[in-house]
Order: sequence, then structure tokens, then C-alpha cells
Amino acid sequence: MIRILSALFFLSFSSLLVAKETVNIAIIETLSVDIVTESRQAFIDELQRLLPDKHIRFSVHNAQASEQTAADILASIASQPLPDLVVSVATLATRALHSADALIQTPKLFMVVSAPVEEGIVSALGEVSSRNITGEAHVLDAKVKLDMLDGILRASNISEPLSIALIHSTYPSSTNSVNQLMALEHEYENIDLVAISTPFIEGRDGLLRMSSDITTSLHQFEGRLDGYWLSSGPLVELDGLVDNIFNETELLPLFAENIEAVQEGALLGVVSEPQSIGKSAAKKAKRILERKSAEGIPVTKMDTYTVAVNVSTAIKLKLPIPSNYLKLSKNHIYQ
Repeated sequence: MIRILSALFFLSFSSLLVAKETVNIAIIETLSVDIVTESRQAFIDELQRLLPDKHIRFSVHNAQASEQTAADILASIASQPLPDLVVSVATLATRALHSADALIQTPKLFMVVSAPVEEGIVSALGEVSSRNITGEAHVLDAKVKLDMLDGILRASNISEPLSIALIHSTYPSSTNSVNQLMALEHEYENIDLVAISTPFIEGRDGLLRMSSDITTSLHQFEGRLDGYWLSSGPLVELDGLVDNIFNETELLPLFAENIEAVQEGALLGVVSEPQSIGKSAAKKAKRILERKSAEGIPVTKMDTYTVAVNVSTAIKLKLPIPSNYLKLSKNHIYQ
């Protein structure tokens, strides 16, 4: 009798597994940096939690920081039975996905893209794309970031504006971020921005070479800079970058779009953390899968951000951090 009951239980359990609808999702990442891989994993974990009645099969592809490689991967995906959803992570993979005519009927979702308007995905945030793709911008407006840094500078009653290097690569999100900041510089009497760029280098060793190039460029401004700004993009994700630059130039970042950089010494950071990015994208993916389309779902901006401050840097630079910033930072106050 016990054997019969066990067999019936096994058959019932097996039938439940079979009854689950299978959903195929292809994920294409631009490159392997923390914000990309951690956002992707958070997306996978959250979507599985949101859709317990689905058997979700994920295939993950890495474009190795090459838009052409991303396009080749997508062409391969399009030549096989099409997935239910294609997800791109970061700008170059998203560019390739947005341009992939062979996948235009396939629902698409992007994340870890800072400037979807500048990338031509939509004409304005809140609009919908005609190419069956949607997603969220994950960075704050340039004005909000400048306002926050300026709030610290005004509280310190500095006598002259601080000269701040905007160090960045020619990676699309980095360039877009810097252009937005430079366009607003004239509104801030305490801030003097200097754009310092290095060509974006594809491949695994590109980050290290770009870091070396940036440090060399900073040496050319020796004695003329008060600090620097780490804009969004691959360069800010390089481990040890803040320490390397300090050891070579004794300069510290005044603003960073990365929590780890604040831990390493950046005065202030305001970012969307990977967990928030992935979870928010999963909610959109659930909606897409329910509709079997991304059409009609507007491209928006995330509304969850983390503020971080480094009090040791504030002391070194004699820039006291206002109490309201400390309250906003909560568990992200470093020294």
C-alpha cells in the first residue's frame, strides 16, 4: 500500500512539473563587469520568484565589450527557434538588439542603459518604441547629481570653484553622461568641470589599458585639479581604480556613479544598485511575458537610488557633509 501511494505521489509530482509552461529567455551582456553580471543575476532570481508557475530557461551570452560581437550573437539567436524574450544588459548589447531587424517581432527588454533617448530607442522618456523593446534608464539626471555635489560645496563656503576632471572613456554611456554634465556646468559657480577622455578599448584587457591612459592624462593637469568625477560606464567598474589614481596623482573622486568607488574613497555617490536594477527589470519582464509583447510599454527611468558618502574623504578635503546627506546615506556611510 505504501509503495502504491508513493508511486501515485511521484506521478502526481511529475505531472505538475510537466504542466509548467516553458519560457525561453536569451540574455546578452555587453561585458563582464560587476554592475552587468550582478544585475543579470538579480533579474534571473527575481523573475523566477515572480513566475513560480513557469519553467524558465535562460541562455546567457557575453559580447566581450564588442557591438559587432553582440550583433553576431543576436544573428545566431535569430537563426534558431526564437525565444519568448531577449534581454540586453548595458549599452553596446542594447544598441545591437535595438538594431536587429531579424528580432523585431520578438519582445525585447534592456537594462543598465543610462541614456535610452540619446541611443535613439525612444524620443523621450515615457514614450514607447516602435521596435518591440522597452526598459529603464538606471542613472539620475545630470542636474540632480550636480545639485547634490554643489550642496556639499555650498555648505563648506569654498572661496573658489573646484576644478573637477570628468574622467571617462568614449563608451557611449560615458560620453552621454559627460555631455549632459558639461551642458549644465555654467549653472554652478562652485564647479569647474574639465572633460578628460580616453578611447574605449574592447576586450578583457581594455579596462586596464584605459585606466593607465586616464592616469597619464591626469598627470598633464598636475596642480590644476582639485579632484575628479567618475562617470557611468565600464571604467568606473574597474576594481582598484580609485587607489591607483590616488597613488599616482594624490587626487580623490568628488563624485562616483558606483558604490564601491565611494568605499574606496569617493566623497559622494548616487547610483542604482544592481539588485534594484535587476528586480525592477524582472517586473517589466513579467509584464512583457504576460502580454507576449513589449509594444506599448513605455521606456522609463528607475525611481530607486542609493546615496553613499565617505566621511574620511570629506575630512581630508575639508568639505563637511550636510546632515541630510548622512540621513539619505543610511547604511552607506564609509570611512
